[in-house]
Amino acid sequence: MRHQIRFGAIVATATLALTALATATPATAVVGSPDLARQIVKTNFALNATGFGTLVTGGQVPASSDNTAYTAIGCTVRAGVMRSNFEAQVEVPGLGTVSGVRTRAWTEKQGSVVSAYATHSIAEVLIAEGSSGTLSIEGVRSMSRAFHTGTGFKTETDTSVARIVLTPAGGEPQELEIPTPGQPLEIPGLARITIGNEVSAKIIDGVRAAADAINIRVFPSDTLAKVAHTATKIQKGAPFGTFRGYSAGTRARGLGETVKSGRTPLSLMPCKGTNGKELTRAAARVNLGDQIVVRGIDTNQKARQVKGSGSGYELANIAKVNLGDGALVINSIVAQANVTRKGDSLVRNVTATIGSIISNGEPRFFPESGVIEIPGLVKIQQRIVRKIKNGISVIALRLTLLDGSGAVVDLGMAELQVRKG
Repeated sequence: MRHQIRFGAIVATATLALTALATATPATAVVGSPDLARQIVKTNFALNATGFGTLVTGGQVPASSDNTAYTAIGCTVRAGVMRSNFEAQVEVPGLGTVSGVRTRAWTEKQGSVVSAYATHSIAEVLIAEGSSGTLSIEGVRSMSRAFHTGTGFKTETDTSVARIVLTPAGGEPQELEIPTPGQPLEIPGLARITIGNEVSAKIIDGVRAAADAINIRVFPSDTLAKVAHTATKIQKGAPFGTFRGYSAGTRARGLGETVKSGRTPLSLMPCKGTNGKELTRAAARVNLGDQIVVRGIDTNQKARQVKGSGSGYELANIAKVNLGDGALVINSIVAQANVTRKGDSLVRNVTATIGSIISNGEPRFFPESGVIEIPGLVKIQQRIVRKIKNGISVIALRLTLLDGSGAVVDLGMAELQVRKG
């Protein structure tokens, strides 16, 4: 049996003046555990961690194609924070079927060492193309860590692939050699697999680390897939108002064991805001368990701070939602959260609008209760608003399926907090 191959780990040291990079073998790379993230303690650092399974570009795939199992810690000064996302199986246009897609992000403090971690694992990437057979890439993993030892900043990255199996049409499975840096693996007519990038870099007041386990060029679809991405960042200090927030198009719970969908597409507010620039993320289409199809989703965020104040917004737009093959169609969903803080004064408000709701060809309107119930199909709630510490959150629409599953789907979500540093 071929053993798992690791592509290496990078350890970098950076003080206020950039120092030389040091390299460590995988045996010396220290990997933390989300279990250590349970104790919440405040630090003197701004910490970020993100990860996702796949990102496909090129060919006929929209540039806005969403990431699988994307999750992140967008901004925190606390160690002990943990986030995760999991997708049991997902069809990725331009790539194939991806199974067991799991992302974990966490922050921890051990002694004087403060760290931001992100790990990602994929059980299998399966590419199938008729006469060329099928290609299975198993056990794909990546890890990124950015940390401060108490005396300086450092980074670590690590990636690995367990095995690659080609099954020709009508033939027996063949285990292939795993590619190495500078030596890609090419399967004629099907795909080229190369080792991904591992990055360690100094940034303003800190360092960042990022890793992609592999890149896959799929020949029939002319697409490029970035697989098993992780990234972390640590910076010293925090400005007057640290920001925390997100915007997302969809979130689903209870659609069955094979469908677990986190917030998609998910935008997380950077810790220090966006410096007044609008950032966007989009997904052309999200299919929730073959029951609900959501099209034309985009999220927008913007935040700026000056001495003594900070303000920003999170915004989610959805063009169209189709439930039950046309039994229910909802158009133009918008959710926006706005927050401004000046000293100790906090101003917060939301916008939540829907263009139209059509059930079996007939328009539907919300009564005073704010709830529409269509027997046997769905219950629709509008404008779910929560005032939270330092900010506000809104869900434009919540669908509860009445098919016996109890599944809940949130559509159009925005949340923002502005906190004093």
